[in-house]
Amino acid sequence: MKMTQEIESLKFNQLKQRLKMDSLEQELVHSKLEIEQLKNRCHILESLRSSASDQSNVEECDTFDETLLIVGGFDGHMWVKDLSSYSPLKDDVVPLCPMTFRRLSPSVAKLNGELYIMGGFDEGVWYDTVESYNPMTNEWIKRPSLSKKKGSMASASLYETIFVMGGVNGVESFSEVELFDLNIGSWMSTQSMLEKRIGAAAACMNGAIYVAGGFDGNEYLSSVEMFDPRQHAWSRVASMNSKRGSHSLIALNEQLYALGGYDGESVVSTPEVFDPRLGSWMMKEPMTVSRVNFGSFVFKGKIYAIGGQKGAQVLDVIECYEEGSGWRVIGRTNLGQRSFFSALVI
Repeated sequence: MKMTQEIESLKFNQLKQRLKMDSLEQELVHSKLEIEQLKNRCHILESLRSSASDQSNVEECDTFDETLLIVGGFDGHMWVKDLSSYSPLKDDVVPLCPMTFRRLSPSVAKLNGELYIMGGFDEGVWYDTVESYNPMTNEWIKRPSLSKKKGSMASASLYETIFVMGGVNGVESFSEVELFDLNIGSWMSTQSMLEKRIGAAAACMNGAIYVAGGFDGNEYLSSVEMFDPRQHAWSRVASMNSKRGSHSLIALNEQLYALGGYDGESVVSTPEVFDPRLGSWMMKEPMTVSRVNFGSFVFKGKIYAIGGQKGAQVLDVIECYEEGSGWRVIGRTNLGQRSFFSALVI
């Protein structure tokens, strides 16, 4: 009897073990299936992520390499508050959200991926207002106002800070400089320039801000000064060979290019280049089209000049400069005639 019970118990335990093994085998099968499903899912996600990353890189490259923002200006008939993106490679113009109101002779700069437009005037009214354009939302945002109403300032962005220099309010011209730090959220006065400047041009190079030319209220200037944020002071550097106002200043390959402008008598056609290692300006080959109040930008190692004025003529011609090759006209742009505007890559 006892042996029979032990045999039955053994059979029962064997059955339990077999059932347990069957259950484990089923769980193993399910686990393998889940693992394969997870592997497939991971593979799909990796593919999607790779595809999205590639597409994002393409879009970012297209956006940065091929487009810039064109804001405001005079189209030969009227002053406009238009904002457009422009592709120099394709000569495509895409209308974007226009400015809140027209601004004549404002100043522009980029900060934190946005275009900031500051001051200016319209119909005799001078502005201290500031707004920024967000290209991700295609919207304008109101920003803190400048300390004074003014226009025709030079501006530059350095170390996530916008510097606005000089300008005029219709009565007096300024040498004052104010800066905007997004983290602080307000404009602050800083060290003034050595000279009053209206319609000067500015550019950043090697961690410093250079301001060249302009009009001091009496005469056009050839003088140039540099602001070193480490010393918090302005100092003079070599003057340009030509007086210039309403011109462009471009930094490329650790050199400064002064382009176009007006010297008080005529439009200046000959650019000049400043090399800080030599400490002097050198005249370069003339631009194909003499111009003033135009837009300029750097694209793939070349300098582009677009629009502007030559005498009473408002231009629609774009040309580019490449070291070793000089200037060449690309053609007429679909942007149409435009002067007194700003061109800025974001």
